Amino acid sequence: MPVIDEALAEAFYNEHALGLLAYLRRKTPVQADADEVRDEVFLRFFAWWPGDYDHPSPRAVLYQLANWRLTDLLRRGGRTLTFEAADLEDVLGREETGGDFADVELRIDLARALGELSERDRQALLLRYVADLPVPTCAEVLGVGVNNMKKILGKARQRLRLSPGLDTYEIGRQKKEVHQ
Repeated sequence: MPVIDEALAEAFYNEHALGLLAYLRRKTPVQADADEVRDEVFLRFFAWWPGDYDHPSPRAVLYQLANWRLTDLLRRGGRTLTFEAADLEDVLGREETGGDFADVELRIDLARALGELSERDRQALLLRYVADLPVPTCAEVLGVGVNNMKKILGKARQRLRLSPGLDTYEIGRQKKEVHQ
């Protein structure tokens, strides 16, 4: 049985524990469940990793384990792991909206727009923009190639931009000046 390099494991844990916990807390209905899932994910990860230290993206494996465990947990409660409008609060930033009513309206419009996307598109957006994983890591978690992942993300963003409820918002878009 391979022996774990404790210094390497501790450094990896310290680098990724808070990010993984924040990701899990957004998706679990009970905060204590997020801590439990994180601990279980790291236990499983550290049982796997000593046999594959040279893996090109251990972070992808960590989030893949987290998604599997989250899926199991949520399925027991009758829910599924998906990307929801509430997940975008930190990504969008509150200063760009126009007050409380505008926040509610934006959330409703986002929920509708996200509902029009496929589950794979929502998963890709969730990993990239909520978990803040780099594109190659997202690709590995979803089991697709990097170029395919870029296409999935591009098409998902395009569908959101073209969604009828979101066409009046300027959030996340660059305003282009018209030169005469």
